[in-house]
Amino acid sequence: MKIFMADNILQRIAATKRREVEAMKGVIPEGLMRKLAVACGREPLDMSGSIRLSPVGIIAEHKRRSPSKGEISPMSDVDTVARMYASNGAAAMSVLTDTPFFGGSLEDLAVARKATPTLPLLRKEFIVDDYQIYQARVYGADAVLLIASMISGEEIRRMNDLAHSLGMQTLVELHMLDELKSLPSDADMVGVNNRDLTSFNTDLRNAFDMVASLPEKMVKVAESGIKTPKDMQRLKSVGFNGFLIGEAFMSTPDPGVRLREFIATGNS
Repeated sequence: MKIFMADNILQRIAATKRREVEAMKGVIPEGLMRKLAVACGREPLDMSGSIRLSPVGIIAEHKRRSPSKGEISPMSDVDTVARMYASNGAAAMSVLTDTPFFGGSLEDLAVARKATPTLPLLRKEFIVDDYQIYQARVYGADAVLLIASMISGEEIRRMNDLAHSLGMQTLVELHMLDELKSLPSDADMVGVNNRDLTSFNTDLRNAFDMVASLPEKMVKVAESGIKTPKDMQRLKSVGFNGFLIGEAFMSTPDPGVRLREFIATGNS
């Protein structure tokens, strides 16, 4: 398990998340959650394939708030937003399920699944325990996010294998080149987060600096700090296949319209 500085934001999030998971295990034991996950009849969708086939590859995110920006769209309805994303060309949707820091929930994931049965869904969460992988399957996710700055390479490899055993895909998120050693060779997608999760400062140059070192054949996703279609075009030109975008959509009155604008520009 990783050790963080006392004032590290990520450390506080991880500690909160571990307490939260233990509390949830007290309501639904891990053995039962595992059985529910294994028994799921729905076949997960191919998120990485959807990104590859999409002309732009946008993973549109539902996001109510964040530690860095505060309230973004606190009253947004995930059912409405999911339908907007699906009907306006998203390759996939990211659903934040963290409550204390981002205002999301597992119920949001379930609602998005029901609203968009054919759109691949990513459970966007600070995953620190296998239990959360089982939850993701039960609540309708097709892929899970594994953050290299939060868990060890050994944990990532174990959780990557677990997700695959349940039919789901993985997006392994990196922020520094040193974290490449944590990336399983059979991960489905690799993400570069332009936001430093220890400070929440964002620098789009991080993606440009790291892209050449990423596995050539793996789906590459740029995350955070993508504010304009031009940002996305520049990232696409250096080799990124997918673009995880939330605030640029959710901070507008109609996220679907803004998504459509991004896609139109990206195709031009």
